[in-house]
Amino acid sequence: MSISEPIIEGFTALLQRFVRQRPRLIPPQQASQFRDHLEQWRGGGASSLEDYALLVRIFITLAQSDPPPTMGELSACLGMPLSSATRIVDWLVHAECVERIDDPGDRRVVRVRLADKGQQLYEASIAQNRQRIGALLSRFTLQEQHELLRLLNKLLDSLLEEQNLA
Repeated sequence: MSISEPIIEGFTALLQRFVRQRPRLIPPQQASQFRDHLEQWRGGGASSLEDYALLVRIFITLAQSDPPPTMGELSACLGMPLSSATRIVDWLVHAECVERIDDPGDRRVVRVRLADKGQQLYEASIAQNRQRIGALLSRFTLQEQHELLRLLNKLLDSLLEEQNLA
């Protein structure tokens, strides 16, 4: 079955949108447990699927932010305390995946962006996701692909609206 480039792009964007919004979709009790887990996270890297998912969210957030976010903006976007976000960024700086940069408009402000190594990892991840999406969608007709993309976007919009009403 053929898969159009716009369909793969649409599903890739949907996946990134879902991953980025994930903290808003998690019930408060689960978010609290996850924050507790992060407090115990050591500098040895991602130790669980949750840790990996967090790293993916950080990379997506940094790749799609213009200008690069401040630490406060990043922690708010991730839905976690500033201290937890700072520890994770410290680890990613040490791993040469992200870097802290000065804000050109205000020397007191420090922003965070992907370093070259982090950008390469992000791009490799996107390429892998695109490949996987293409393989999964190959079993659907072109009409089914369009309908599935439309319905999944509608579902995510509904989830986000539900969270905004709470």
